[in-house]
Amino acid sequence: MAKIKESPFAHPFFAIMYNKVEDFNKTVSKVKSKYGEILAIGDEFKVIDFTDYYVKEFGENLKKRFMILKNAVKIDNYYRTKIWSNELEYNLYDEWISDKRIINLDPGYFTPSKLILYSTKNYSHRMYINDGIYAEVTLIYEHNDYKFLPWTYPDYKWEKNIQFLKTYRNKIVEMSRDKNYSIY
Repeated sequence: MAKIKESPFAHPFFAIMYNKVEDFNKTVSKVKSKYGEILAIGDEFKVIDFTDYYVKEFGENLKKRFMILKNAVKIDNYYRTKIWSNELEYNLYDEWISDKRIINLDPGYFTPSKLILYSTKNYSHRMYINDGIYAEVTLIYEHNDYKFLPWTYPDYKWEKNIQFLKTYRNKIVEMSRDKNYSIY
């Protein structure tokens, strides 16, 4: 019988959708003040190039970027980030008085072997965590490459985003080997 181990560590991950750069910057600032230093922010891309799901709510100019935070966290209660991100979406919506959301913030966590996203929506491939939050494995890293799953969103399969994730996966592996950064 294997022993039960403590919660592992992972790097916080956020996918941020927005129309205006100032909304993105304000969101990044709030994430940073809550969760700490940013390791990397990926290239901006247009959401409409991958899906029209958000057009009605956000319009056709919606943009998105991935963000990985520098400091790894224990993941046992990290699902609460989804609760916080929903509250942030709501607060920014109220703050800017609009008939549409200003941002869409999808949190999760990033390890050398996988990318996990949190959701409030149940589906066959999502596992219930707690407090109305589900988790899904979005990407798996095996044999020096990312493997897509049947539910992996098209923008997570995009070569530029995959390259971004590979670059920072390698950086995280490097960081984990540093004696001054022993979290794994």
